[in-house]
Amino acid sequence: MASQKRLKIAFIHPDLGIGGAERLVLDVAVALKKQNHDVLFVTNHFDKNHAFEELKNDEFPVSVYGDWLPRSIFGKCQALCAYVRMIYLTIVFLLFGQGDIKPDLYFIDLIPIAIPFLKLGGKKVVYYCHHPDLLASTPGGTLKKLYRIPINWMELKATGMSDIILVNSEYTASVFRETFPEIKKPIQILYPTIAQSYQESVNKLKTVKPIREVVTDIQYKKNDVVVFLSVNRFHPAKRLDFAINAMEKLRSLTSASEWEKIFLVVAGGFDPINQTNAKTFEELTNLTKQKNLEGKIIFLKSPSDSTKVDLLASCTTLLYTPLKEHFGIVPLEAMLVSKPVIAMNSGGPRETVEHGVTGYLCEPTSDSMAEFMHKIIKNGTKDMGSKGKRKLEEKFSLDSFAKRLRSVIKEVIEVSKKTK
Repeated sequence: MASQKRLKIAFIHPDLGIGGAERLVLDVAVALKKQNHDVLFVTNHFDKNHAFEELKNDEFPVSVYGDWLPRSIFGKCQALCAYVRMIYLTIVFLLFGQGDIKPDLYFIDLIPIAIPFLKLGGKKVVYYCHHPDLLASTPGGTLKKLYRIPINWMELKATGMSDIILVNSEYTASVFRETFPEIKKPIQILYPTIAQSYQESVNKLKTVKPIREVVTDIQYKKNDVVVFLSVNRFHPAKRLDFAINAMEKLRSLTSASEWEKIFLVVAGGFDPINQTNAKTFEELTNLTKQKNLEGKIIFLKSPSDSTKVDLLASCTTLLYTPLKEHFGIVPLEAMLVSKPVIAMNSGGPRETVEHGVTGYLCEPTSDSMAEFMHKIIKNGTKDMGSKGKRKLEEKFSLDSFAKRLRSVIKEVIEVSKKTK
């Protein structure tokens, strides 16, 4: 295959934290860099102490604009503030930040309002839709509805102006079409893949540590310990309460000797400046106390990448609790280390978890999740983990991701040439 022309590609992203969206754009950036393209990030906020390793290690240049602008107005108008911050970032970068860089292509996600300003300048733009933003807005009264009308309109119009629209799953594609029927442009799927840094950490893993060495708060000393693991941000949308309530139900399904060896580890991204993270963490710890599950449920804030690898490699089974998740990368990370996954029969995980083969898809209730947890305890994981790893290699590998991405970049360049 002939090599592509070396391009300068800029990623415009609102906050380079440690969420799934950030992981996805970083994986795209890593793949593009491997294809000999020059990559840079432009953002409203970047904190090296709360970022993925590739950004901590300065693998990509990062330019920050507009972090001084408010994120909300007395706790309200967060979407409006996000749009203002993004508009400021885009305009300032186009006017003063490009210098000699002059990107050939822009990769936008989360907030599409940057797209019209880029297109006015004749730029080529790929928009990656993790999920329509307007669907993330919580319901409200008449004022909230009026407030959202122009924002929703801007999201629709801005998204439609991109050269190519990508989504992360068949599920998101269907939601996108229902949400934006006015956009007739074809929607293409680019499945996320596992971070190269995570895969390298797994490859370096010579021995799997006993889970008690990874999580020292686990007091059970015998080797037949059963540890369910949740890895997700401390955020209401991740529905971590399902796992806690499932543990309460599981207690009633097991004997005293079985219950003694069962634990749940809830490891999640936690940003100290994020009030939502703090509030969710407090609610979950309070729920644990109410259910009298202290000592059985252990919370870990923002585990390092190496600790995360150890957790997934040492646990018994991954619990994946979000409902209507756009895609969900953590099940793939569990599959890489041959661990079965219990996930909600909803959203993206339906495309990654094969029920009864690589794990289980439970109904969106804690009772249903507990039943499959009990099934794991009674029947073991058998060869679910190895089958999951095979599925990962066949459909969601780094090679598949890179090949698909190369095709997208080639297409956007050719589309842009035709429209000139």
